[in-house]
Amino acid sequence: MSNESKPESEESGPSFTEEQKADNRSVYKIKGALVRTKEGTLLPTKAFAFMDIPLDDYSDLEFSYDQVKRVQMHTMKMRTGFQAMAPCLCSGPAKCLFRFRCPLVDRTKLTISGEIDFQNQNLKAWPLLRQCIFERDFMEFQRTRYMEEYGVDLSSPTEMAMVSRLAELDLYEYRLTQVLASGDNKGEGIDLLKEQVTGQSLSGQWIKKLEVHPAFDLKERLHRMREDILKSMVGTRRERYKQAQALKEKTTGDPSTVISSLRDRLEKMESDTIVEAEFKESK
Repeated sequence: MSNESKPESEESGPSFTEEQKADNRSVYKIKGALVRTKEGTLLPTKAFAFMDIPLDDYSDLEFSYDQVKRVQMHTMKMRTGFQAMAPCLCSGPAKCLFRFRCPLVDRTKLTISGEIDFQNQNLKAWPLLRQCIFERDFMEFQRTRYMEEYGVDLSSPTEMAMVSRLAELDLYEYRLTQVLASGDNKGEGIDLLKEQVTGQSLSGQWIKKLEVHPAFDLKERLHRMREDILKSMVGTRRERYKQAQALKEKTTGDPSTVISSLRDRLEKMESDTIVEAEFKESK
């Protein structure tokens, strides 16, 4: 399931031709759901049908068709949950912090020194300033898995928020794992350690010591947060065992169950054949 809004149909979106949509001189205004064309004509539109009646006056704002679409997409993401905005925005091959593991990088393009040339990449393959397609797919995949495993009620905002939160935590842990696998911006963290400056000696030398890398500590925090959510959903083996034991004790302790069991035992005793034995006194 995707949190992205689907393309507008003719019924839900602006009632204009493709030529009018592409015309950046057409101005959309929120007030009265009207649009002013380049000829100056005001026509009704459903461009802002996805928005409730605004509490503030936005009648002075003007939007192009492309801007209306971006506003609609952003609003839909917020309505489906803030977790839908967790995937990072693509900053391109030159600035992305995880570019060394991005499959979009053409590793055949090298600099004179033999390193990957991140400046000379085909930018048409990169979703610049849009959600990373790989993080978005990963998060949706994890959310779907949680929904199937725990039988989430799609109409329950609480349960949907829980699985979305779990998927979000998985995404953050994925990023931290990448940092520990390839190192941070200083190349530290592969050994789970980081060199930290603690002070300066009298001779002017920096005093340093090795500490656990913050990324590793963050992974532990995410693990505890995930455990708390799973406990709320009775999703861990321990919680399921406790639930099963509680149901078992309730069943065995039910008075009607106990009486029925005693009745069965008495009937069985009455139906058994009693064998008389002859006793002799031995001298």
